[in-house]
Amino acid sequence: MKMNIEFIDPSNAAVEIPKTDAYLKSAQIIGEKLNALNLPNQQHNSFVKDLVEHTEITRQEAFMSGFSMALDLAKGAKK
Repeated sequence: MKMNIEFIDPSNAAVEIPKTDAYLKSAQIIGEKLNALNLPNQQHNSFVKDLVEHTEITRQEAFMSGFSMALDLAKGAKK
């Protein structure tokens, strides 16, 4: 029996990555330091938006990198 397996195109994938206690603690520390800067609301909100976007991109890219590495290892094990 021959099986064909289709993989998700990594460039078009979305993954929900759970946030660990360490991640949440780190986010709280950054938030406290940011609030201590007393930026005007518009600057504060813009910075938070950019920081959240950067963090989500970083987390997804790290996941995809690990996933890609796992696929490469699996392909190497098949040989």
